[in-house]
Amino acid sequence: MVIQLLNYRVIKMNTKVMEKKLRYNFAFLKQQYEFREVSNVIDKDYCIIKLQNDTTGISLNYERREDDINVYLYRLIHGVMIDDKIPISADIPLNCIDLRYVVVLKKGENITDYDWKKGTSYDDLIQNIIYDLKNYAEDILKGNFDVFSKVDAMAKKRRLQWQNS
Repeated sequence: MVIQLLNYRVIKMNTKVMEKKLRYNFAFLKQQYEFREVSNVIDKDYCIIKLQNDTTGISLNYERREDDINVYLYRLIHGVMIDDKIPISADIPLNCIDLRYVVVLKKGENITDYDWKKGTSYDDLIQNIIYDLKNYAEDILKGNFDVFSKVDAMAKKRRLQWQNS
């Protein structure tokens, strides 16, 4: 699908093609960190692939409407990826954190200044995500969730803004 917006051409990726790209490019999670696929949902509007090892879960999400790839990191609860309850509560720690929050915190950037869609193509975006996983979230991939407590307040603030808008 091609959409003409002013002088820009946006080509939204077919979800079946994106599924293949995600599986191929994120195979390193299986090889280097002992992740295994636990579920997937592929339909015309989105592609979600969930993987986990003994301590950590990852959800690779592509939505055609948003035309973006989001990566969520999970602290497993009794070996299961559990989504955080909505509405978000200030006194309950999050078990699912957007990779971008981890990167922003570790790089010392302001969340509002962070380039949410870095790269000029899907391949660039995927390579940037892989770089971020390896360089800013390797501790989480290996089961160390210390950064979750540091990211918690930032993530909750953004979620509450979204929730209340």
